Amino acid sequence: MNLADTLRALWRRWYVVVPGLILSIAVAIGAWQVIEPDYERVGTQLLLPGVASIPEAGNPYLYLGGLSQASDVVVTAMSSERELEALVRDYPGAEIVITRDPVTSGPQILTTVTAKSDADAGKILAATMDRTTEVLGNLQNVSGITARNRIGIESITVDSRSTLVQKSRLLVAGGATLGMLLITLLSAGLVEGLGSRKRRERKADVKHGDSTEGAPTERENLQTRAGTRRDRRASRQSLSRRSRYLRRSR
Repeated sequence: MNLADTLRALWRRWYVVVPGLILSIAVAIGAWQVIEPDYERVGTQLLLPGVASIPEAGNPYLYLGGLSQASDVVVTAMSSERELEALVRDYPGAEIVITRDPVTSGPQILTTVTAKSDADAGKILAATMDRTTEVLGNLQNVSGITARNRIGIESITVDSRSTLVQKSRLLVAGGATLGMLLITLLSAGLVEGLGSRKRRERKADVKHGDSTEGAPTERENLQTRAGTRRDRRASRQSLSRRSRYLRRSR
């Protein structure tokens, strides 16, 4: 079946397709209303070299080259399951992603928070950035780093408002809509198939009736055979009577 035949079949079964389309639209709207959007906030922190690594009156931003490895260590420590679970324990559905900032080669740590409300996203982001500072300090405490050689950290950007993320809504609404459309097409195809089968059966019945027109029916055949048997019986009885008459006459 080509595209034109398919479209004609769907047009013939409009009473199935139209309600299916209306139901698909209703399902999409319902899913969009039920699924809430996510709220996303982003914060960026920069590692700074210790005072001992910078010349007197030097600019610390000119000495960031050796801190990329340190930022990787902090990212690894903060990305552990224990740290992330502790931060989102009180916020169901929240998610934290901590990586090196991909748009720069400097020692910048990018924190992305997704939550179910704008307020929750702000609280989680603030707590996560504070925890990053604590983790960096703890790592240096364990290593016995002196105060002048300690790596510092400061916030570069912190979102004050969340960005709406509609990905979950789109996925659910789109999946539900596609599912309803598929059911509609399958239902229309099933109805069309049953209708085509009935049409073929009616044509076959009409053709069979034309081919048997004029032929004797079974009842007529039975009547004919019964009449033949009666004629034979009557003939035998007539011969028997004639034979008896001839014998008496002698």
